[in-house]
Amino acid sequence: MDYSKRDGRVDECFTHDMADMIAAGVLRRSHAMARPFQVSYDPHCGFCRKNRLIVLINEEYEHPEPTFIRRLPVSVAALSYDQTFPGRSVVILRDHVTDLNELMKYKQMLFMAFMEDVSATVDALKVVCNPDRMNYAIYMNQNEHLHVHLIPRYKREGDAYYGPPPFRGINQMFPDFDYRSLAVRIRRNLKFEQSELSKYCEQLINQGLPP
Repeated sequence: MDYSKRDGRVDECFTHDMADMIAAGVLRRSHAMARPFQVSYDPHCGFCRKNRLIVLINEEYEHPEPTFIRRLPVSVAALSYDQTFPGRSVVILRDHVTDLNELMKYKQMLFMAFMEDVSATVDALKVVCNPDRMNYAIYMNQNEHLHVHLIPRYKREGDAYYGPPPFRGINQMFPDFDYRSLAVRIRRNLKFEQSELSKYCEQLINQGLPP
């Protein structure tokens, strides 16, 4: 392959070859996204049930919980109940997938769109919370529904900054923490240019939602 550049741009032949190769590979690993696509839903899943509570009000998606940040193209962003690390959040896929590996093998387009949502949320957290670094975690122990924990880390933690954050499994909100104000600030800074792939996956999700 020719890696040469012309006027600072990658050679057109290389670009087209790579585009065709990448697209073919992604499509092979996305056959579970074929139309008519049906979003998986588990009535026993807490995340599935919470996602169904999102409603459109005055052209803005809202949720009764103050932790709600924003409904994204293929996911939902929300603050974690545990705010020991200010801004700790979770990005929840809008399709009930229980294995990251399965998503990569059979719905790779959705995985890529999901990562766009995660990236946009991280950008907003960096603006609002100004962390020194970001931890990413996928556990799926308490809830099998695919979700990514975003954990801002701060040097003011001292020596703990260089270790993993504790996962305490907190299932209720801190009584004195203003979740709503922080969630709204993050939402206002959650801006990104949506790719065509993301737009397509969002359309599939919206059309495939269960009644």
